[in-house]
Amino acid sequence: MSTATTDEENMLKKDEKINTLSFVRLKIPRLIPIELIESVKGRTFTTEEFYVYQENQVRNPQNFLYVLIDKENKIHGYMWAELNSLDGSLFVNTFSIEKEYWGKGTAIPKAIKLIEHLVLKSKAKRVFWVTTNEKFFIKHNFKRSKNVLMEYNLN
Repeated sequence: MSTATTDEENMLKKDEKINTLSFVRLKIPRLIPIELIESVKGRTFTTEEFYVYQENQVRNPQNFLYVLIDKENKIHGYMWAELNSLDGSLFVNTFSIEKEYWGKGTAIPKAIKLIEHLVLKSKAKRVFWVTTNEKFFIKHNFKRSKNVLMEYNLN
């Protein structure tokens, strides 16, 4: 058996593995494993700050906190998005998933399905997703926004 065939089979197994997970809305933020929050690159908040913020947003219909669970309800990932009610933009703040389910971006189509659901539910006019992995998103029909994210240096 060639290495290419083995790599293809491994990718199929990873694709199948991600498809065993389901997104469900979460009302108890502290159920999200700390490791999933801490693994977010560029995060500007502590895990505790995240939990407190999410606990304060539980009743906010424009705050969307979803987890990826398996058949035993074990959490393997989460997505957090918010709707800006003024302009109808949906902002995906965080998508974190255990490495074994990420593959080479194979988790993105699963996330896109949730985004499509949220767009329909919220009637969002556009979606923004800030990422450090642009190449994964371009492969899945994301494009560079005309808007550019700028950060002011306070130091």
